[in-house]
Amino acid sequence: MENRARLVLEVVDAGIKEWGADRIGIRVSPVGTFQNVDNGPNEEADALYLIEELGKRGIAYLHMSEPDWAGGKPYTDAFREKVRARFHGPIIGAGAFTREKAETLIEKGLIDAVAFGRDYIANPDLVARLQRKAELNPQRSESFYGGGAEGYTDYPTL
Repeated sequence: MENRARLVLEVVDAGIKEWGADRIGIRVSPVGTFQNVDNGPNEEADALYLIEELGKRGIAYLHMSEPDWAGGKPYTDAFREKVRARFHGPIIGAGAFTREKAETLIEKGLIDAVAFGRDYIANPDLVARLQRKAELNPQRSESFYGGGAEGYTDYPTL
């Protein structure tokens, strides 16, 4: 485990030395596969080791990407509780969040905030839509990161 986490921790330590722990945050995708890259047979133990080590360093936040945005299984509450026990700073969830999922996990104290990425691209008025419980625009992923203005700047607002 230590060797798998070594590069990440060395980079974090260098950042802390240069700027201080309160100015360092990290995004991790600790469990699940992405583009056929497997995390190995001990993925949960490896992830929790890294998260605990990051917690010991007192960094500003942990930004965790959910595996379900790419078709994987969502984290269980049991896994989230293990993460919370090891990292006491702010935890930001990201990936495949609905309003309901975000509210539930925040209410349970398993995360502190949510980063909405693709929903924000498709809904420039996302905050208002979430507040009003309005329907979200469908995402057009083919236009997210390339091409012209069509599909990136022409989503309807409320």
